[in-house]
Amino acid sequence: MKPHRLAIEAFGPYADPVAIDFDALAAEGLFLIHGTTGAGKTFLLDALCFALYGEVSGDRSVKGLRSDHAPPGAVPRVSLEFSCGAARYRVERVPAHTAPKARGQGTTEKAPQAFLFRLGAGKPEQAVAAKTTEVTREVEHLVGLSAAQFRQVILLPQGRFAEVLRAKAEEREALLKTLFDTVIYERAGWWLEDQARTARNLALDQAREQEVLRRRAADAWDPQAPEPPEGAEAPPPPADQAGLEALVERIGGVVQGTEAALGEASASLLAAQTTLATLAAQADRWDRRAAASAQLGELEAKQETVAEFRQKLSQAERAETLRPSLVAEQGARRALALVERGLQEQLRATIQARAGARALPPSVQELDLVALPSAETLAAAGADLAARGAEVRELARKAEEAAQAGGAAAAASQRASEAEAGRATAVAQQERLAAEQERELVLLAKARSARDQLEGLQRAAREADGRAVAAEAIAPARERQNGAEVARNGADREVNAAAAGLNELRRRQIEGMAARLAGGLAAGAPCPVCGSADHPAPARPSADAVDDGTIAAAERTLAAATQAAQAAAVALANAQAALAAVLEKAGDGVDPLPARQAAGTAAAAHQAAQSLAEGLPALEQQTTDREQQRQQLAKAIEAAATAIALERRAAAEASQRQRTLAEQVARELGEGLEPGAVLRAFGPLESALQALVAGVGAHTRATSELEQAARRLGQELAASPFATAEDAAVALQEESWRLKLVERIAAYEAAVIEQRNLLSAPDLADLPEARPDTAAAGEAVARLDGARTRAVECHSEARAAQREITRLTAEHRTGTTALAAKQERAERLSAVANRCQGKAAPYISLQRWVLSAYLADICGYANQRLTLMTSGRYQLRLTDEGGHGGRNAGLGLRVLDAYTGEEREVSSLSGGETFQASLALALGVADTVQAHAGGVPLEALFIDEGFGSLDPDNLQLAMDELDRLREGGRMIGLISHVSALRERIRGGIEVIAGDRGSTLRLSSSF
Repeated sequence: MKPHRLAIEAFGPYADPVAIDFDALAAEGLFLIHGTTGAGKTFLLDALCFALYGEVSGDRSVKGLRSDHAPPGAVPRVSLEFSCGAARYRVERVPAHTAPKARGQGTTEKAPQAFLFRLGAGKPEQAVAAKTTEVTREVEHLVGLSAAQFRQVILLPQGRFAEVLRAKAEEREALLKTLFDTVIYERAGWWLEDQARTARNLALDQAREQEVLRRRAADAWDPQAPEPPEGAEAPPPPADQAGLEALVERIGGVVQGTEAALGEASASLLAAQTTLATLAAQADRWDRRAAASAQLGELEAKQETVAEFRQKLSQAERAETLRPSLVAEQGARRALALVERGLQEQLRATIQARAGARALPPSVQELDLVALPSAETLAAAGADLAARGAEVRELARKAEEAAQAGGAAAAASQRASEAEAGRATAVAQQERLAAEQERELVLLAKARSARDQLEGLQRAAREADGRAVAAEAIAPARERQNGAEVARNGADREVNAAAAGLNELRRRQIEGMAARLAGGLAAGAPCPVCGSADHPAPARPSADAVDDGTIAAAERTLAAATQAAQAAAVALANAQAALAAVLEKAGDGVDPLPARQAAGTAAAAHQAAQSLAEGLPALEQQTTDREQQRQQLAKAIEAAATAIALERRAAAEASQRQRTLAEQVARELGEGLEPGAVLRAFGPLESALQALVAGVGAHTRATSELEQAARRLGQELAASPFATAEDAAVALQEESWRLKLVERIAAYEAAVIEQRNLLSAPDLADLPEARPDTAAAGEAVARLDGARTRAVECHSEARAAQREITRLTAEHRTGTTALAAKQERAERLSAVANRCQGKAAPYISLQRWVLSAYLADICGYANQRLTLMTSGRYQLRLTDEGGHGGRNAGLGLRVLDAYTGEEREVSSLSGGETFQASLALALGVADTVQAHAGGVPLEALFIDEGFGSLDPDNLQLAMDELDRLREGGRMIGLISHVSALRERIRGGIEVIAGDRGSTLRLSSSF
């Protein structure tokens, strides 16, 4: 990733828009960001990091990033153009902030925004993402680094890039986790632990299943187990596979015993069933003979009834030959009666229809309907009625035409009335529009005046707000100045106390110098003071002797106190300068309440003028719209007058046509008659005449058919045994009745024959007078059957128990093999899981082991640079901090001092040495992350402070290393107050602080 251009507005200390052209700075490859304390140098790196990830580089919160110096309506914004490979992008972010409401008073909270665009040469920007989370995800994908990795690889925040060196093992582990994605190894450990737990649970479940099988086998055996001898104990339940095998043998003996008892019970039951069958067969023959005798007696008692049935059947069969003639005569008579009733109804209908009709022809009006007319007379009347109907239909057409003309006249009159109403409405609207135009012209003049005054009112409101803000900041600034004075005084006291303590320790060390020298004497070796090899009475160290380590610790305490005092003095100077700045800015408005009230009044005036000015375009557009409306209304009024004249003329013409046609219809049809009503009355009359003609013909045919049927029936009665048709009709029966009677007679005769045959059968001879008794034999069979059923149940239960115990024994045998396999797998998985989770020797988890490998790579890269920066003196070494498999093993750091050949704690390094080691380690982290991120190209590096702890020689070595990075194609930006860097690095950015916010100045030389 390579940055090209950074633009900032209303962000941090930068109220006005500022921009940095990194391409111009990258010409030398190395540039310096310089400025006074608090001017906003670090905020440039914050803006760079925020643009990419929505996070700042240091410990600042993303809340409150909006510049306090910016005008109320200014929107904080950060924009960064950068390239990844051959593609160039622009990312823009707006942090969450408070803004004035668009309408009314007060403020509203604005949510953060983010946009990512792809830039192309000569092409419009292409949107890539437009949500904060989506933009962050896309940037991480493009850059190849997360925010945490970016702060360790490209942007090294102030006081943060030494974290890897100074951190304890557990802190270093957490930091490395943010840089390298090792969660898969952690999850692998968890997965192995879950698998081991599952395997152990499966083994335990299998063991419980084995126990359940043995218990179920014992439960199946208990009902079949023989009673133990008196005083003896029952054998224990099976505890293993051998016990189950023995149980299978015992249940086999029980099955054999129940099988023998079942055979004996079955033989006894069979003998009793044979005896019962013999007696039951003899009793059945006796019962059949008694039933046949009783049935024959009942049949012989019904002989007279059967003779009567035979007589009725004979009469019905003779009457059946007369059925067709009887049916034909009765049908013809009913048909004639039906036709006569229909004629009477048709005559009444015709009379009723003629009474309701008007304008009838004379032949229809004079038709006699009391007596039945002839068919010819009725046909002639119908023809006359049809001709009259044609004449009336023509008159009906003319009446309809007159009605349509009347409707057209009414419609034209209605349209004329509507046009007059519309014209009146348009005239009223024209008058109201003129009044509204006058009011809008007044408002338009006011809005134009407000627009002309807007710029001055805005400037006055901004200046009044600035004075109010400054007045409100006076009291906090005084409190900060007082606090800074108290802190400086306390720091001075700490310096004095540390100096006094150091002097006291040095005095005591000098007093014990003889004992210290004596501690280094050896027998036969010369004394470094007197040169004698004989040491008769060497001095002894006192109880309060002071060693070099104590002196060094006191010196470090004094140095720290001195540094703190210097920082407190700087803080006091800054606080005094800040107070002076707000006092100057407040001017006469030292009292915050009147100043804030004046600011509110100015803001209200500006807001009111702005509201009027914002409405000016709408008022101008509205004035134009009103004029257009006035012209449209004038045209509408003129068009309405023309329409009224046309519609009135059309109404008069239609009314005249209606009167002419109505007079013609009344003259030809008769006054007061309506053609449609006359035609509707003709329809029922025509239908009635046609039906009456058909009815007369039907009556003639029905009379002839009745006469023919009566003659034929008389001839057939003369040849029959019946005197009259009524006698024949009484004897006549339906075929189903006759068939049913024949079946009953035949069934009777067959039943008599059947019972007589039964009584004469050979198997019913020689039977005793009394019925044989089968109850005693049946009781014996039931008793023996119950005994056999109990034997079957005992045998079945024993066989079921045998099958169950055999099945459970086989399952237990298979389960024993499975249990051994599951126990072995659980032990193997537990061993692997404990090793990967650091619960077994060497007590280092898989994730920590991987992180230790990453740290080893970091140290390898770091030592390449640290060796050069320290002239080969120092190298970093990876140690097992925590010792003997402690939870922190594998992530410890120590430093190898080539001067002494000893390893020691990194905390023993001096301030400058610590910076050298931290810088080398930070660059090593960058190299390692780049190597493990698929070769992410790192084309920029930013370092915030830290160079002030180096002496000139070591500063030169550090700068030589940075020069090597620059020669490798990386752009390097430094933030520092060190004057030597300003002499060495001639170009860069100068951050200039002011009372209205900070500004930037790009320079080729400081």
